[in-house]
Amino acid sequence: MELLAKKLHFNIITPLTPTCYHNNVNYKPDILDIALMKGVALKLSCIETLQCLNSDHRPVLMRLGSLTGDCPPPTKIITSWKKVVENSSRRVPTKSNRRELPSDVSELIRDKNGALRRAGKYPTCENRSHARALQQNPSVDSEHVRKVEEEVRQRVSLPPKDDLDPITLDEVSKHIKALKIKKAPGKDAISSKVLKCFSAPLVALLVAIFNACIQNCYFPTDWKEAVVIGIPKPGKPRDLPFSYRPISLLSVLGKLFEKTLKTRLSEHLIGKGLIINEQFGFRPRHSCPQQAFRLVEYVSESFKVKRKTVAVFFGVAKAFDRVWYAGLIHKLYQLELPDRLIIIIHQYISNRHFTFRLDNTYSSMSPIRAGVPQGSTLSPLLYSAYINDIPRPSTGVQLALFADDTALYLRSNCLRNILPRLQRAIDELTQWLRLWRIEVNPEKSASLYFDFCSRKSTVAVPVDTPFLKILNQPIPWQLHYKYLGITIDRHLHFKDHIARVRKLALFYLSRLYGMIGRKSKMSLHNKRTIYTMYIRPVMTYASPVFAHAQTDALYDLQIVQNKFCRRATNAPWYVKNSILHRDLELPTVSKFMKNASERFFDIVSSHQNSLLVEAVSCEPPPPNHFCRRPRNVLLDPPDDLTVEVINPERFPRPPESPFRSCSPCCKLHVTSYAEVSTYKTPIGQSRADGITMPKWPRFQMKEL
Repeated sequence: MELLAKKLHFNIITPLTPTCYHNNVNYKPDILDIALMKGVALKLSCIETLQCLNSDHRPVLMRLGSLTGDCPPPTKIITSWKKVVENSSRRVPTKSNRRELPSDVSELIRDKNGALRRAGKYPTCENRSHARALQQNPSVDSEHVRKVEEEVRQRVSLPPKDDLDPITLDEVSKHIKALKIKKAPGKDAISSKVLKCFSAPLVALLVAIFNACIQNCYFPTDWKEAVVIGIPKPGKPRDLPFSYRPISLLSVLGKLFEKTLKTRLSEHLIGKGLIINEQFGFRPRHSCPQQAFRLVEYVSESFKVKRKTVAVFFGVAKAFDRVWYAGLIHKLYQLELPDRLIIIIHQYISNRHFTFRLDNTYSSMSPIRAGVPQGSTLSPLLYSAYINDIPRPSTGVQLALFADDTALYLRSNCLRNILPRLQRAIDELTQWLRLWRIEVNPEKSASLYFDFCSRKSTVAVPVDTPFLKILNQPIPWQLHYKYLGITIDRHLHFKDHIARVRKLALFYLSRLYGMIGRKSKMSLHNKRTIYTMYIRPVMTYASPVFAHAQTDALYDLQIVQNKFCRRATNAPWYVKNSILHRDLELPTVSKFMKNASERFFDIVSSHQNSLLVEAVSCEPPPPNHFCRRPRNVLLDPPDDLTVEVINPERFPRPPESPFRSCSPCCKLHVTSYAEVSTYKTPIGQSRADGITMPKWPRFQMKEL
């Protein structure tokens, strides 16, 4: 009622006391009488409930106007009699027509009303879903949708002209060998282990089936049925549907056929260079750190020349689940892929169904009307082809893509030169997204203003800075944003990223304490393997992007590794960290990051993507420069701990190191070094895991 009153601009008037008193004591008194007022010139004086009737319903008296009975002064107006004569002489039609609407809108209304009548008369799942879809406000061009669907319908109905390379026995055998045994099977219950046990005649029969499918442009229907299971999200209530992450289980035979199709699709999309250079997702020799490195290097260059940079990150909502089938096939034809391959892909994405499994109970089959199949090897490539014609700004605005992660950024001398050009690029991109049914969530999008400052700022942008807008909704300014797994702040200090990964690494270290802790009986080799496989990658992911950060900030990650070394070896407090690293044959965090940066720049310098080569071709500034860049880490000298681990002869142990004990009459002197093994390994021998037991200093107590 309140929303309706605000929309229609009328007032809701109710008495202050109840107007209905029920005879039943279980019911509370209530107000049943309300008044609605709009356009009344008299002012409301009072409203009260009268207690003059012997009924459960009391009358309400509302007084308008002055309480003294005086009439309000008349409103002084001047009447234009000329307009009165003109209006009275107008011709009034005998029968009023309906509101005139465009033909496409009238057609949509007829379709919606027809769908609602069918859903009411025949309430099937398909009819109800179609009616709900038509009741929503469409944000797409209906004429464009009709043209694309009609074109695809005509081209798919034609016989294919091109031929594909036949599938060979060696190709299928290679894919079978690469299957993972622990993958869950689909609805047919044929697991990967069953395929690995196939004999040569069975594999040859499978090859013949695949070649027959290619020859007839057919994808079997049973391979298009998915079993969906729900995996609970951590920290979410279990009684709500959105607290579960849906996982699709597909047929292993269908996945095997998809891999053969993926090989032929990759030969045309990637082999012929049809994918744009801005797309780094699902391509060989491309990764998330490389795309993030482009942004960091671009912003660092602007810091060097004392310019400002603004980046906009778009939050695409359920990109893979909302791919328009007709639009995808239309774009595959535009990329000039073989007709036979396109028809097979059309068969592959059309008429797909899924069923939900809970324990051993299955739901009824439901159709899938949009989106590339989840869990399929073809889906990433198909999505890359779907957004391959994304508008590339020509006004200096940089475009960065990694699958559905989209970013635009631009640098200039001041904000007033950046924002208009960036807004035009956003509007152009938004128009393209709506044309191809890709939804962007402005609330999950973010804007980041980069400006060099040695101290951490608490303000995202200067005062009175306007918002960039998408779909007429403002994009919020942020102090930092998590882009491709890296938390980027507006000053490129990376302190927020280091704090986040350090907290996560400590969480994993505490969870794995039972296996790598002091009391664990696991070998040192296995402990080190667990650390290098599960804990260190959390801290050093995309390390070439932030390895040039301040030494004090990076040392927080070294503290985590020091804790692991001391817990894994059960070393006492007086053993130096350099000895632990040397005995575990574990490089320091700074040394590991430097080695990773050297490999990263060696690969990128000869990369096939010109955008990445251009980003890495700049020379690093001198060591005393105010702005550090990722290449500076290659020229940095090693820290003290790294030097002590690599060159222990430069840090000799003192022959006698006094330490005060708890008793004032005693001193502690280092007298000798001997091998002390928690696992009782003989002196001078190595363990079976290949790691020599560390040499701890043995102390003896001497009286003063």
